Amino acid sequence: MNAAAISSTGLVPLKMQTTRRTVAARRSVTTCALPQVVMSGAEAVAAVGAMYGLMSVNEYITHRYYQHDEISKFDFTKKIRKENPDLVAILDGGGHVEHHAETLDDMSLRQDEKWKKTAMYERLNDEKNQWRGTAFNWDITGLMCAQMAPQVYPVYMGIFGWGFVPTTAFFAAGMLLHALVWNALHPQMHGLPDITLKDGAPSSTLSFLRGGWYFNYLYDNHKGHHVSGGRTNYNVACPLVDHLVGTYETKADWTARLAMKEAVAAAGKKEEVELASA
Repeated sequence: MNAAAISSTGLVPLKMQTTRRTVAARRSVTTCALPQVVMSGAEAVAAVGAMYGLMSVNEYITHRYYQHDEISKFDFTKKIRKENPDLVAILDGGGHVEHHAETLDDMSLRQDEKWKKTAMYERLNDEKNQWRGTAFNWDITGLMCAQMAPQVYPVYMGIFGWGFVPTTAFFAAGMLLHALVWNALHPQMHGLPDITLKDGAPSSTLSFLRGGWYFNYLYDNHKGHHVSGGRTNYNVACPLVDHLVGTYETKADWTARLAMKEAVAAAGKKEEVELASA
């Protein structure tokens, strides 16, 4: 046998030894790369979770303290407004209070003549906005972007160490997804038409989710918000904060509340009939 074909051990052919070294090297590379892959996956999960959390917090604060003006209940707010009535006005919620007044417990909208004569109806009866304050128009999406930007960039560029471009791309994708979920859910549950690309993130993009468990949960969650008179379930597209701060109301609880309201209303009508026939 040719000595050149024998390894230094004198027993294993050189070709076989080379093959074993190649396999070992590949295993070493794969093993060394594995932690990096795992870290990348963990980072992706953390990044998605952080964005969802930020959206949930902003959605909750905006809905509860601006749209429902619950910030007025704090003593410091009352004091500031009392001392500076012209500087700190009462927040009107952008028509959200009117939206609650117009919405019945079955999520349909009032159409009676008495309601149509009110100032609340007139405010919502804007021909330029056929969604009556229920949709995320492009301008509303822009406002939410501006609201969240001071939080998003420090988190992703400071904590995650991302650059400006990937942070912006991820932020934009998250905001678009939020608007798509909102617009596929909210206008339709109040019997209003889908929003189109011209005016906002199109409802049709995620309309296929309607009737599925995910949208059914969001629907029930938001219906509970209306049934409670706007005192629970402030999150709409990103449920989370309600569960953390104690303002979440289960379907069983708000269903019982609704049954009680209906029973009281029925008893009142019965009493009216009895008085009228007496």
